[in-house]
Amino acid sequence: MKELTLSKENIIKTDLLVFISCLLLSFLFLLIATKSSPLYPFNDWADANISFTMGKGMMNGKIPYRDLFDHKGPLFYLLFGVAYLISNTTFLGVFIFEVMSFSFFLFFSYKLFSLYLDRQSTLIALPLLAASVLNLNSFVQGGSSEEFCLPLVTVGLYHLVAYYKDIYPKPMPKKWVIINGLIAGIVLWIKFSLLGFWFGWMLSLFICLLLQKGIFLAIKSSFYFLSGMFITTLPWMVYFGVHQSIREWINSYFVINFTSYSKDTSIVSIIPSTIIGILSHVIENPIASGFMIFGFIVFLGYRKYSSNGFIKSSLILCFAFLSLSVFGGGRNYVYYFLIFSTLMIFFYIVLFTILCEKFGRISAQNTLYVLFFTLIATFFYTLGFNHNIYMIDEEKGDLVQYKYASIINQTKNATLLNYYVLDLGFYTTTGIVPNIRFFHNPNIEYSKYPLIMDEQNRYIREGVVDYIVTLAPIAYCDENLEIPYLYANYNLIGKEIQLYEDNNYCYFLFKRKLIGQ
Repeated sequence: MKELTLSKENIIKTDLLVFISCLLLSFLFLLIATKSSPLYPFNDWADANISFTMGKGMMNGKIPYRDLFDHKGPLFYLLFGVAYLISNTTFLGVFIFEVMSFSFFLFFSYKLFSLYLDRQSTLIALPLLAASVLNLNSFVQGGSSEEFCLPLVTVGLYHLVAYYKDIYPKPMPKKWVIINGLIAGIVLWIKFSLLGFWFGWMLSLFICLLLQKGIFLAIKSSFYFLSGMFITTLPWMVYFGVHQSIREWINSYFVINFTSYSKDTSIVSIIPSTIIGILSHVIENPIASGFMIFGFIVFLGYRKYSSNGFIKSSLILCFAFLSLSVFGGGRNYVYYFLIFSTLMIFFYIVLFTILCEKFGRISAQNTLYVLFFTLIATFFYTLGFNHNIYMIDEEKGDLVQYKYASIINQTKNATLLNYYVLDLGFYTTTGIVPNIRFFHNPNIEYSKYPLIMDEQNRYIREGVVDYIVTLAPIAYCDENLEIPYLYANYNLIGKEIQLYEDNNYCYFLFKRKLIGQ
């Protein structure tokens, strides 16, 4: 009994040390990889700024969807809202959450590695995995919902693989089923299109239990899973219910996403859309995608990794349904592929197994040297080749977001409209909480949901806001913008050219005319 207790204590101590190492590793790499890092002057990615504005609104009494419109999940906005409380005009809080999130991704990757690799190989694989994921084009600027869901998928993967490797044919521990139900619920309220993984996860477990243990245990496990999802849903039902905005919540997050944001799809077109979506990312990232696919196929194909058919079918179902839920709607943005970077874990399991079989295990005394070299090499690779690095030397004062903020904040309690385009970051740098519902224009076609632009045009016509910011291709920099009532009610007071996502744009700033002007 004493030995068992000591063993548990040693495991806890080891896990704690590994997590601290993952935390340091995550901090080191994310300093370079994400624009939320303190080394960067600003994270100018529109999606991150939208979420920051929504979260800021929540912290200032605004109700998502009812008072401020966007179409991601409320839990995602809450995360950014807490980040806003840490630092209300910078992404420092977001950076802290990114570091914590990626630390959990690395930690559960370590636990998954440990199922197949010795400790030396596992530790050396971690910086390689970190650099592989954070230097993908799909990581984009930092702060995506896919990034924050990455550790959640990894937890599900670990439980699934560990179950079939070490516990099967006994039933999966009830605690694991409930945990994954809770995780699925968390993902549901961050970005429901990533839920396909847990649909495949629970479906595969249900089939396994049905065939091995009977219908009662299969239904019982499904109940535990759904109970976990319900626990994470109940607070939002209460929150939106208390604020009498359940209808706006459901309509904005589900109905609009299915009917207006997604492309026109049918049951027949979902599979072609999924295949096209995956192939486009494979073509754009052939090396990284090749490693992922190779590792996954080898892992599934060899009995030393997949000792029974259930683990193979479960993993296939998880990633097949994840692919359908991500790409089946017809939309395809570069950051969508980040959630599939968990497949890189299988590549490193296969790679280090091959290396150990061919050259033998790394000795304990040489592990530190190899680990140090790997860490230095991957860090400098990130420093030299990460796609965000171009912005690290920029000064805040040179960015249009801060130039215009210094002008806008001269007006007491200024109000602002980000017209026609996604959130450009001016709500963040000015600290303004929007006084209008449609504070930006999401990627939704006018014909599918005309209310957004109709309302934005009304704000201009009625002079609802003090300032308006918008952008246009630089070809239109010296031309009047064709915006109804704009020049009748507002004066152009700023015009700047700045790089955004590989293209130069002209940023315009307008101020409301005084009466009689």
